[in-house]
Amino acid sequence: MDEITKQLESKPQIIEEMLVDEPRYQIARAIIGERTRRGWSQGTLARKAHLTQAQVSRLERARIGNFVTVLKTLDALDLRLEIIPSKNRKV
Repeated sequence: MDEITKQLESKPQIIEEMLVDEPRYQIARAIIGERTRRGWSQGTLARKAHLTQAQVSRLERARIGNFVTVLKTLDALDLRLEIIPSKNRKV
């Protein structure tokens, strides 16, 4: 974790990007967390989701391009996506 912190401190643009794109990073963190909890490699997840390892890698870097790819990945991990109102929603 210290290594990640050092890398982030040396690249403030990454932190800014993470704040702007938080929903994508939440999906990426959930995928990484569940994959590692299961002890799966990116290749294993890719095989189970019928994707390439490169697609899984892009998802885990929050480079979410194709929503079907996200759904296949979540399905392989037995996860679901919930959409809820924003806390800042105006009435």
